[in-house]
Amino acid sequence: MSVVFFLFLAHLAWGLLAMLPFVPERAGASFFKFCSAASAFMTTAGLFLIYRRFGLQGGPGAPGGAAYRTLLTLVLASLLLAVLYNRARHFDWRSARGPLLAGALGTGAGALLLAAGPGPRAIVAASDLTSVFLLGAAAVALILGHWYLVVLDLPIAALRRLTILLLAGLALRAVVVTFVLVGPVHAGYEHARAVAAGLWSADGVFVWMRLLFGLAGPLSLGWFIWKTVEIRSTQSATGILYVQLFLVLAGELLAKYLRVAAGFPL
Repeated sequence: MSVVFFLFLAHLAWGLLAMLPFVPERAGASFFKFCSAASAFMTTAGLFLIYRRFGLQGGPGAPGGAAYRTLLTLVLASLLLAVLYNRARHFDWRSARGPLLAGALGTGAGALLLAAGPGPRAIVAASDLTSVFLLGAAAVALILGHWYLVVLDLPIAALRRLTILLLAGLALRAVVVTFVLVGPVHAGYEHARAVAAGLWSADGVFVWMRLLFGLAGPLSLGWFIWKTVEIRSTQSATGILYVQLFLVLAGELLAKYLRVAAGFPL
């Protein structure tokens, strides 16, 4: 389970950072500091879990396999750069903010590729990238919804943009999952279809829970979020975003479990 939670926390942490360029500066330094601090905290928690399980040497089941120590180095580098980005926001080091954020995301992307594990590289990478995108968009949209109580003149275009990114993330995630389940058969993934076909079997229920909680549920709320944003009802939108984030988190956590336990990226 340590690898499951490491992947989940790392994807959420990098997703938070990846969404920051889409948020206007009008949100204020406190918004960017909060998101980057949350990202650093989750990265630290993920590192602690795999270090406690595998130490510095790795072993069977360690993320990254033979490149485990390289993976640790990249995650540590991403954590350090995220902390420095947070301080750059605090002290208003404007020239350093962009390079530090880009560095944190770049090292995170390298770690993400190393942690991909076995399987067709393109499919696993697409699954990981869409997971990061979706988790980040769902979390940052909710946080930004709260920020309308802090920055009263924050333009509604900011939340509209995050809503579009959230819906795009859901659509892309659904495309990848659909491809794994019904697209061309790849070695090992036919098992995913057999499990899903079991429906209420002991294993199949987890696949269907992942699909219902992580994709169908959030997609069904998309129209309501969009309409509340359009009428500038930010408090109502934030309430729906709470439910959406819960469903996305549950779905992605189940996806990480299926990834580690069964070996296919859903």
